[in-house]
Amino acid sequence: MRSLCIALVLATCVSSSARADEFDGQDNDNAFRQCVAQSARSTGSMLVFQIMQNACLKLYRQSSMMSDAEKGYYACLLRSLQGVNNDIYAQMAAKACGDRR
Repeated sequence: MRSLCIALVLATCVSSSARADEFDGQDNDNAFRQCVAQSARSTGSMLVFQIMQNACLKLYRQSSMMSDAEKGYYACLLRSLQGVNNDIYAQMAAKACGDRR
């Protein structure tokens, strides 16, 4: 089961790295707020929410200072953690996304 979860997270990371270019470096408060609101709705775990909130911050307010690999990492986190309520799975997802960098 654990290797299936890791495989699913890695597949998500591969698809999300191509979408990292969506974040053009411009501050976008509305998109940031929507990202945070969606993150709050998608999980009941405070750890998962904090990870997702940080990813929203990095992508929508600080992306001009990041490489494409970093953008891909945070995009991977947002996609991988949607609906996750398990802190251990969240840590596995963060590691898998980080391994893709």
